[in-house]
Amino acid sequence: MIAVRLMIVALLIAVGALGLAWLFTGNRKYLGYIGRVLRFALVVGVIAALLYVVERLVLR
Repeated sequence: MIAVRLMIVALLIAVGALGLAWLFTGNRKYLGYIGRVLRFALVVGVIAALLYVVERLVLR
């Protein structure tokens, strides 16, 4: 569970850093990077949730 929390903190730091980079430079490529990071995090989260559900069903 601590690994999940650490990944969430890393995600927030990455999005915050990219957001600040966009604010300071005005370069829209950083917004694209934020979108990619969030999409990747969503996919990984869904896969982790599905693995958790499968594990709970198998170990019953």
